[in-house]
Amino acid sequence: MAFKKNNTKRIYSHGFSWLVAILLLMFSFISYGQETSDNLEHSDSLELSAEQEYDANKPILKDEFEWQFALDFSLVYDPVIIAGIEQDELLHYFMPGLLFDISYKGFFLQTNQRRSNALLGGTEFGYQLVVEKNWQLDVIAKAYMQGYDPASEIEYSSGDEKLLAGLRERNATLGIALRYSQYFENSLFTLDLAATTSGDDEFDKSVRGVIIDSFYSYLLPYRNWDIYFGAGLTYFSQDIVDYYIGVGSDEVSETRPEYTAKGGFRGQVEFYAQHPLSASWSFNAGITHSLYSSNVKASPLVDTNQVTQVMLGVLYVF
Repeated sequence: MAFKKNNTKRIYSHGFSWLVAILLLMFSFISYGQETSDNLEHSDSLELSAEQEYDANKPILKDEFEWQFALDFSLVYDPVIIAGIEQDELLHYFMPGLLFDISYKGFFLQTNQRRSNALLGGTEFGYQLVVEKNWQLDVIAKAYMQGYDPASEIEYSSGDEKLLAGLRERNATLGIALRYSQYFENSLFTLDLAATTSGDDEFDKSVRGVIIDSFYSYLLPYRNWDIYFGAGLTYFSQDIVDYYIGVGSDEVSETRPEYTAKGGFRGQVEFYAQHPLSASWSFNAGITHSLYSSNVKASPLVDTNQVTQVMLGVLYVF
């Protein structure tokens, strides 16, 4: 449920989100992590060796120090459901990103590279609790939703002043989740149960909620292509939905009545493909269609309850 269209602010918000999440988890799990990683190192549940090759369709014990960085240079058509926010300049379509994959002693910092765009998968900091042959259990921290700042949209991104003026800024939603991952032949299913926190509501009370996020990804290798077909279903609790698309008593205008939103769902289908161009460069393209609950469209802030994102770009891997 991504809403913001100011590119600079979006990048800073995204980076700050996972940075805060990293600090939260490091203080919470660092002592427990060392003990559990020692147990995992001697586990007989996985027959892993130093010679084992990476397999995207099997759990990988993240015990040794490994890292990889990639620069993402993408053009993205990224409409949002909030009325009055549009991409109307070429710069709004350019969304560069930095993709991470760092791990040590069960801890990892990674960007979901099975998704069409880094903003969709998000950067995740986590720790492997259990790693078995075909499944694993992790605790992760990530930004589940990007925020939006109506004032910045009006001033810097040609946002519709009539529709956006007087709205409070909505911050990103950070979550700490228990993630279950089930690996099948050429496919992966993940389920996140996340406790989240956002910004403050009209009464200066911190907004907290629950997100249940599921996604299935199927990998189809074809010649020199990696092609992913994905589908997902996400539940957002009432507090979260109301924070983003509700209208508080202090935000009422002639065209914007007070509105309290209910909890809702988002369904997604996705196609994503990668093709290597050289040892360091690869081409990537994807399309993602998102459909939100019909009650989402009832909000005075919402223009449509379905959007289609299209991405085209290249990756440079260090």
